[in-house]
Amino acid sequence: MRQSTARRKPTSWMDQERDLEEGLNPNRFRVRADAYGSLAAARRDNLEQIVARARARGRMPRVCLYALAFGGQEPQHSFNAAAACAVRQCWQVGAGQSYADHHGAGAPTARPGWCGVRRQILAGYADGVVVVTADVISSHVDEYRQELDWFEHRGFVAVVIPETGQGQA
Repeated sequence: MRQSTARRKPTSWMDQERDLEEGLNPNRFRVRADAYGSLAAARRDNLEQIVARARARGRMPRVCLYALAFGGQEPQHSFNAAAACAVRQCWQVGAGQSYADHHGAGAPTARPGWCGVRRQILAGYADGVVVVTADVISSHVDEYRQELDWFEHRGFVAVVIPETGQGQA
């Protein structure tokens, strides 16, 4: 069973002690764990689970491609990179399964292209989505986490360039 990506309150004595120390000494330099690191691990676990389930049923996993368009241009390079990733993994990209939204179009759930991807997954026409970077989904860790939570057990998110070190915490 895999771990949820939901945010948790500190429960161990070490977490509580660290929070107390941080409160008592706010000017002390601290190194925080990369928020994207744990999300990447959970995302990969979910991906492996969904892909294994599809292959156990004797079929190739089906994916959508998703990208952001800049300046009104078709994001062909992003689609090509995502498609190449899908081919390397032996996943099927169906005709008409490429979705794009304009860069800066707001939260993922407000974008028509991203909502189209979600509909394909809910309808069972796709097992997952391939994006070039996690920032394409959201550059905000909390929004990205919400999307991964939505995909959990429904479908997977594959990222061509791993998340570690990206976005705004």
